[in-house]
Amino acid sequence: MLPAVIFVVGCKHGTAADDDDNSGDSIKINAKAEVAVVSPTTGTISEYETLNATTVFLLNDAVRAPIAGYIKSVNVTPGQVIKQGDVLFSIQNKEAAAIKDSLFPFKGMIVVKATEAGVVKAVDRQQGDYLQDGDEFCTIANNASLVFMLDVPFELHKYIKADHAYSVSLPDGETTQARISSQIPEMDRTVQMEKYLLRPAAPLNLPEGLIANVKIPTTSQTNATILPKKAVLSNETQSEFWVMKVLHDSLAIKVNIEKGLETKDSIEIKSPVFNKEDRILISGNYGVPDTLKIKIVK
Repeated sequence: MLPAVIFVVGCKHGTAADDDDNSGDSIKINAKAEVAVVSPTTGTISEYETLNATTVFLLNDAVRAPIAGYIKSVNVTPGQVIKQGDVLFSIQNKEAAAIKDSLFPFKGMIVVKATEAGVVKAVDRQQGDYLQDGDEFCTIANNASLVFMLDVPFELHKYIKADHAYSVSLPDGETTQARISSQIPEMDRTVQMEKYLLRPAAPLNLPEGLIANVKIPTTSQTNATILPKKAVLSNETQSEFWVMKVLHDSLAIKVNIEKGLETKDSIEIKSPVFNKEDRILISGNYGVPDTLKIKIVK
């Protein structure tokens, strides 16, 4: 009887082991990685050089004394925004200033007003100063004349297009559009830079001397197949690139690619050919095997 008992117990142990193994296999087979997907798009992709551009006022109006005399009042300060017709200062000729008799009708006073809107850049005199006829009182920058002075290395000269609109990034994160209006016919001999003037598409309230960034396209590809950068994976030496393509709703496979132009966020896929119905993993795709069971999440 003892051998029979041993035999029965041994069979039960073997069955339990089998059940455990089958259970483990079942877990591996049914495990699915949660992923997000995206479809390729078709469009234009460009590579850029980022250059510096500095704000400059092209028109600076020097306001001068219309007569010789003493400044009686100063009505503006540096940085003040003024409108056409605003009073800048008043001046009294020296003859009238010398007469202290209040009964004398002639005061010799002249009020000087702004002939155009702008920003006061500098005030060179103060109340009580004596001015000769034609002496400068203040300087007013014409807001409408604000441009970006773009410095371009000569080797990038061929990429600058006349009358072309470019994206200008300001230090505060804002962007604006500006168009090439002209080229200054001289070059900085020290750094071999050409200078171009970019006129903003809309008036800007910016100080002179502000440094902004301008993106200059150097290479462009139209009708390109484009994927987000995070969809493309590579080996450690970046000699091989691939994506994980969805075959159906529950399986993704590794597909080697040849990439083309690359921007901060996007990559051109030169081969193989993808279409807009294809789905490519953009999350859950890192460090996975060549074939991956997946669960697509929104």
